[in-house]
Amino acid sequence: MPHWLKVTIAAVVPSTAGVLAWWICVARGLALDTTSIVVGLVVLLPGTPLAIWAGQAKPNTGPEPAPEADRRSAPAVIGEVPREPKAFQPRPDLSKRIDKVFSGHHAAAVCALAGGRGVGKTHLAATYARVCIDQGVPVAWLHAETAGQLHGSVDRMAAELRIRGEGDDAATVTRKVRAWLQERREPYLVVIDNATDPDLLASLLPSHGRARVLITTNDQSFERLATLITVEQFSEEEAVSYLSMRVGGDEGDEFRPLAQELDRLPLALSIAAAALVGPPRLSCASYLVRLRTTPVEVLLTRPRGEPYPRGVAQAIMQSIGEIDPASAHLLGELSALSTSGVGLDLLGAEAQTALSRLAGRSLVTFSRDDTTAFVHRLVRRAVREQAMRDRTLAQLIETAAQRMRAAVEEIPDKDTWRKSPTIMAVAGHATALWEAMEQFGDDDSAHVQPAAEIVLRVWEVAANHLIYLNDDIRAFPIAQSLVAGREKFLPADHPDTLTALFTLARSYPADQASQARELFQHVASERAQVLGDDHPDTLLARSWHAFSHTTAGRPAEALALLDQVVTDQTRLLDPGHPTLLQARFSQAYVCVDAGQPDRAADLFERLAADHERLFGVDSPDALVIRGRVAWAHAAAGRAVEAARLYEVVTTAQERVIGADHPDTLITLHGLAAAYEAAGRADNALTGYEGVAARFEAVMGPEQTLTKTAKADLERVRRSLHHP
Repeated sequence: MPHWLKVTIAAVVPSTAGVLAWWICVARGLALDTTSIVVGLVVLLPGTPLAIWAGQAKPNTGPEPAPEADRRSAPAVIGEVPREPKAFQPRPDLSKRIDKVFSGHHAAAVCALAGGRGVGKTHLAATYARVCIDQGVPVAWLHAETAGQLHGSVDRMAAELRIRGEGDDAATVTRKVRAWLQERREPYLVVIDNATDPDLLASLLPSHGRARVLITTNDQSFERLATLITVEQFSEEEAVSYLSMRVGGDEGDEFRPLAQELDRLPLALSIAAAALVGPPRLSCASYLVRLRTTPVEVLLTRPRGEPYPRGVAQAIMQSIGEIDPASAHLLGELSALSTSGVGLDLLGAEAQTALSRLAGRSLVTFSRDDTTAFVHRLVRRAVREQAMRDRTLAQLIETAAQRMRAAVEEIPDKDTWRKSPTIMAVAGHATALWEAMEQFGDDDSAHVQPAAEIVLRVWEVAANHLIYLNDDIRAFPIAQSLVAGREKFLPADHPDTLTALFTLARSYPADQASQARELFQHVASERAQVLGDDHPDTLLARSWHAFSHTTAGRPAEALALLDQVVTDQTRLLDPGHPTLLQARFSQAYVCVDAGQPDRAADLFERLAADHERLFGVDSPDALVIRGRVAWAHAAAGRAVEAARLYEVVTTAQERVIGADHPDTLITLHGLAAAYEAAGRADNALTGYEGVAARFEAVMGPEQTLTKTAKADLERVRRSLHHP
């Protein structure tokens, strides 16, 4: 019954009874004192229990649903919430304990589900999360097996909440997320899955507010941060019920020996049930015989301090042994990639059959929206340890790296902005592959070097894609990993090491321009010694070193150096060489900063004509350069001509690369500025409004281009006295 109805009943019934009692007393001629006593008793006797009844709280079935207004303040779901598995056992006692923890706190509550691997902690947390989602309570699902995963998940949460700043480091992002959770006035659930270190979470957990945090972990020491709920294996009845529902059959007793053999561990039961279902379908007795005769002590080593639960490794290896080699190989690749899950778009259509077979054996699971594949941590460990013993782990890492390399190398520059999430995911998988290689000893360095070369190539391509997007915040740490990896296998003056250093220099944030300039100079000097003064890579490094003086506030010096570089490159390189074309672009660009806009316009005009001759009039790069011609005219004070040129370029870019491509938006930004300079304030305001909104939608609020467009919009609004 709705609470408002209870309150109405509790108020109306006693009042009505009191009025009737008063009329009866008056009709009978009772004295005033007697009438008052009678009326008071009539009101009090039913009124008291009704008031208690109306004030009772409804049973807790999860956090209170959020009002519609607050639901719009945050995405409904951040991260990937696992979907409900087949024959799921609800385990109501544990769910009620979670409810009790969260309902008994007026301030922020933190609950930790603690237990051994494979006991179902993640699925229990996912069940609670799905209930919250259904009730309209937003949910964030974070991964925390490593510090890198936690920081990545928190970074994604901050980005989707739009509170992440462009220059924020991991600590700053964590503080912002915590402050957002503490300030929130409506319910919010954060699930932190597979946490391993309490110290990593301490700075993230809110101390007050309406947010609730649910942690899954194997570490009992989380008791000092959270109310601990111990999650153990299924009870015998739950285990038998699960097998009966999953496999079929009315005689539950036939499953009891199997449940005992598998220690009633949910993961092991799931894998065993998939094997029983087949095809081919197996009897419980025959599966037990095969399970008990599997030589586990030969197949798997015993991890120190954290042994596999009895029977789990047997079930895993039994299931893997019954799948085809292609599916087993894919499982090996997935086990080497990031534990945050692998997007199905990275696996390709050719992997769908193998994925279906793996899912049929409960060796992989999928996210609620069926876009991401997961391998349970215990399965991952079993597969990787077996591969290490078989000396096939390096091959698995290599093929997984080749898959990631193909995914990023096939992305053209014009689609980089659309594929930014894929690029970041691939970079994360490359990090996981590198970490997997680190378990090899120095004696095996030659054995893993082919795989390492591919992983380093993945980092290099990913970093260059992000540099193309002007996203130095995400490109910089990837470039740092690239340099460290190259230096591990190659000498400091090796051309590939110098290329990695060159990538790092290009990724330096704007506030570290001096470090970038010094690194460009170092690379140019080393390349001159190793490759020669006239090598294209040396000339490329020289042009970037020259251009870096502009960001340091010395455009005149930069222009003098670039003039010499372009002269040397024109003498040594073909007219269409990309190194020469890039140097000519930098030369024209710096002319504007050096106070020579007329020369810049002329240089950009010539460069645009050469690009159109070499690559066609609809070449995306040619259109960008045409936009720079307009920019130079604007810098020279010819705003009307600049606006006319910008309009032509904008129309072409919208047709060729799309209205939301960052290059198109940059041109639109320049067009709005030209309108402003030409005195067309209303057109400028409309242009700034559109480009600011589209920059934020396409690239996010933290990007420099978005912030610049918003700042220009606010400036024009103030000048026009617009709200």
